[in-house]
Amino acid sequence: MLRQLLAAALCLTALTSCAGYQLGNVKPSELSSVNSISVPLFKNETQEQRLASLVTNSMVDAITRDGTYNIASAATSDADLIATIKTIEYSERRNARFDSLKATEMYMNLKVEWKLVDHQNQTLASGKVSGRTQFSVDSNQQTSRTNAFPDAAKNATELIMLRIANGF
Repeated sequence: MLRQLLAAALCLTALTSCAGYQLGNVKPSELSSVNSISVPLFKNETQEQRLASLVTNSMVDAITRDGTYNIASAATSDADLIATIKTIEYSERRNARFDSLKATEMYMNLKVEWKLVDHQNQTLASGKVSGRTQFSVDSNQQTSRTNAFPDAAKNATELIMLRIANGF
């Protein structure tokens, strides 16, 4: 009798302990019909060369890592992810100890506007994200900035992926 009661309690605990948890994809309801996405080259409104291809590749990597959607060509996809790199903003995080005008660490904000459109050109989802990173300023500040772009791009594209895969 005690064993049956213990077994019933164990089964009840196992069934209720994961209440509300769902295995598999939890796409937003407005994107339930989308299974594949094409990612054309992002537009770049900044002066940084090769930034569009870097951020586009980062977006493809984020979609592939997440696994909620498949990457497809524009002809075979259910939706297109159209995005524009709007601005890059820099701000000082830390300055030199004896020279307050010389930055030693900086923040970078990469601002991206995006929208997911179907083939009837209706917007399914859209938003603005900011990929933020920080970097140390070496003797060549341009190289330091260029080396920080992949991290900022990854942060921005992961925010886009969170929105289209999970709804937040």
